[in-house]
Formats: sequence, C-alpha cells, structure tokens
Amino acid sequence: MSNKADRAMEVLRVEGDPEVAEVAVIRFRGDDGKSVECVDGLAPPLTRQQKWIINISTQFGCPVGCPFCDAAFAYHGNPTADELLAQVRWGLDRHPAELRNTCEKLKVHFARMGEPSLNPSCLEAAEELPNIIPTKGLWCCMATVAPTGRDGFFQQLYNLKERLYRGRFQLQFSVQSTNEQDRNRLIPMSHWSLNELAEFGKNFHEPGDRKVVLNFALAHDVEFDPEVIVDTFDPAHFAAKLTPVNPTARGAEQGFQTVLRSEHEKTIQAACDALTERDFDVVLSIGDEREDEVGSNCGQAVRVERETSVRQALANGSVGIHTEGPTRSQL
Repeated sequence: MSNKADRAMEVLRVEGDPEVAEVAVIRFRGDDGKSVECVDGLAPPLTRQQKWIINISTQFGCPVGCPFCDAAFAYHGNPTADELLAQVRWGLDRHPAELRNTCEKLKVHFARMGEPSLNPSCLEAAEELPNIIPTKGLWCCMATVAPTGRDGFFQQLYNLKERLYRGRFQLQFSVQSTNEQDRNRLIPMSHWSLNELAEFGKNFHEPGDRKVVLNFALAHDVEFDPEVIVDTFDPAHFAAKLTPVNPTARGAEQGFQTVLRSEHEKTIQAACDALTERDFDVVLSIGDEREDEVGSNCGQAVRVERETSVRQALANGSVGIHTEGPTRSQL
C-alpha cells in the first residue's frame, strides 16, 4: 500500500503531555471537513517500551450522535485505508524506528472519532498493519457500538482476527447501560441489543483470545445492573470495563455527570463485587486525569481546531469552516 496519504496530509496541531498522550489534528485532501484526530499515547506508569498505544480515527467525524461525544454528527465521510494507516505512521515516526519492533505491546486502536464498522476500509487497514509493524507485540483493537445491518463487517472482522491476530485482538462493545431504553438514548443509532451482543461475542471469542470487553461509561441516572450482565453474558467470553464519562463540551451541554472520578464512585464497588463473585473479570479504567487536561477525549481536538479556525476566519472576514455533514439517512 502506498504512502500517498502521508505526503498529502497536513498536521494542523499537536498538543498534550508526552508522558501521557499527545493528540494530533490531521487534515486530509486539503479539506477541513476531512480532519481527524489521532493519539500517540502511553499507559502510565508503564514505559513506551512496555506498552505503546496509537489511537486512530476511523471516520471524519461520526454519524452515531452519542450525546456525550464531541465528534457527534459532524460527519464528513470515511477515510481510505491509506489515510487510516497514515495516522498510524504519524505515531510511529515520532519515535526511534527500532521501538516498533521491540515494544512488548504496541496497540493500534480503531477507536477515536467514528464508528469502525461503518467504514469497510478499517478491515483493509487492519489487514495491512502487520506489514507496517512486523512484530508479535502488535495488537489490534476495535471499539464499536455494533450498529445493526453491519453483520457482514463483523463476520469479516472475525475472519481477519483468526488469520492475523489470534490472541492479540481486542473487541470492545460500547454498551453504556444495562437498560435498553437508556442505551437507545446514549447510542441514538440502531444497534444490537444486549442479547445480540451476547450471541455474537460468544462466537467471536475463541480459546486463547482476549475476552470481548463490555464497556460502560458510567453516568448519573443511567442504569447499571450487574444482574442483567450476569443473566445475559457468559464470563467465559466477556469481561466488564467501567470507565468515567470523560469531560467534553457536548457532554456538559447535555448535563452528563460521571460516576467514576466523583464522590459517588464508591457506589460502584458493590456492583463490581457482584460481577467478580460470578467469575467476571472487571476492569475499573479510571485513567490518568492528565488526559482530560490535554483534551485527549474523543472529538475534543478537532472541535477546538474548528472553533479556532472559525474565529480566525471571522476575524479575517473570510468564510468559516462548515460543521454540517451528511445525516444518518444519507449514509
């Protein structure tokens, strides 16, 4: 695959803390609407030699419309496979070349802006990754809300995992709540039910694989019932991951308040205990608060870049950046 996208891309800004994460806003095709953000990150206190995380955007914006995400609805289409890989190469090229071959765990996350299952080029890019990073330390990770109608994508993803990433692939479902009505509000695009997630994940997970992760960004007034998880999912195939609702402008506008990283955090312990008692692996992924300080949450960097560009355009009397994109019905 050519590096044409690398030559054509423009790095508009890079901000952050090199000890935690640095976020780049990259523009493709000379079009502000075709901007993405990608992250060159760590997992403190581990060193980059031990664990290196490169998180890429899978779409230009996102059509899903989650109410706590700054990428919501500012959707402008799909990057090509080469544009996806250009983001990976941006992260790789910032460090000594030998590190990509010696890093114990180099995780490429298809998990930034966008829903990967809505962009078939994600499969093509994941297929090419082992040629760019030819080491057993490479891990491929995809986070998805599991939209309906994408069964073919997920079957191809299973086949790709079996061929190239056995034991080194992480599939994460963004579940958010154990209540289907809450899930419809938090994921306002038609998506698989809890039972459908359970059925697919059971078949996706093979012996030696990383368990399928059920991610819950816990917010106030959003139901999280461990008994629903126990009744629906098999701990032999699934793990539960609990995370904060990260601070974003859209989340603040919608009134979302996190449970983790708040005075209500202790209320979650009983739920965690109930799951571990039923043999579930439970991960409390609080993260590093410095990630919030550098704005490394989904959609924040592109939003800031667009707002800055609009202010500059208005000050100069020129046309500002449009932020409207195709609606979901146009996808």
